[in-house]
Order: sequence, then structure tokens, then C-alpha cells
Amino acid sequence: MIENFHIFSAVSVFNFPKLSSFGDSIDELEIIRRRKMLELMKRAGMIEVKPKRKVIIEVITAPECPYCPIAVQMARELEKKYEGVVARELSVATPEGQRKAMEHNILGTPTILIDNKVEFIGVPNFAEFERRVRKRLSLATQ
Repeated sequence: MIENFHIFSAVSVFNFPKLSSFGDSIDELEIIRRRKMLELMKRAGMIEVKPKRKVIIEVITAPECPYCPIAVQMARELEKKYEGVVARELSVATPEGQRKAMEHNILGTPTILIDNKVEFIGVPNFAEFERRVRKRLSLATQ
């Protein structure tokens, strides 16, 4: 009986885990061990790592548009800043650009699509553009 008293005193004084929670600690350690093993196997090439989903920014432009280069530059800056972001310029002077413009009913340039959804018509505020890209990145990684 005295031995048990000392154990429980040590639990309260030194903040050791209670005897009933040792099972939980072992489970946590097992999870940590498995994650570490998985990470090491990925590094060694034993497990194929699926590429993360990309966020695709498409800037629909026109050759005579004076504002389009600004929108393209903003998209390229976000591509450099964030891993997983791909920026593309599609001109309405090309068949692919015309198809995309017709598909989304685009009548003005620049128009910015993020993951094939019209997000901006005209040159956006950079902070708002960045916020929407970051939001899409957080959705992409879940």
C-alpha cells in the first residue's frame, strides 16, 4: 500500500502521466514512429509520393490590351512566391484562348481564372488576388 502511495505522489508532484493514460502515450508514440518511418521511406524512394494538387491561374489576355501585362506579371509573382501555383497566359488571339473565353463567357480582358473559375475581370488588387490564391492553396492541400 505504501508503494502505491509513493507512485501517486510522484504523479502529482512531478506531473507524470497517470497510470491510466500510459496506453494513450504508447499510441501517440506509435503514431509518431509510423509517421517518421513513412517519411524515411518516401525519402529513400521506397514509396511513391503523390504530387500535391496545383492551383492554376489563367490570365485571359488580348494583344491590344494595355492592362493585360500587369495582370500576367501579378500572376507570375504569385507563381514564384507560392509552391503549387501555376500561372498561364491565354491570348484570345489563339484558338485555346478563344475557346476558354467562350466557355466562360468572357467579354473583357484581362480576366483571371483561378482553378477554372472566373475570379477577376480587369486588373485586381494584388492583396485580394493573393488572398484568393492562398485560400485555394489551403483547400488544395486538404
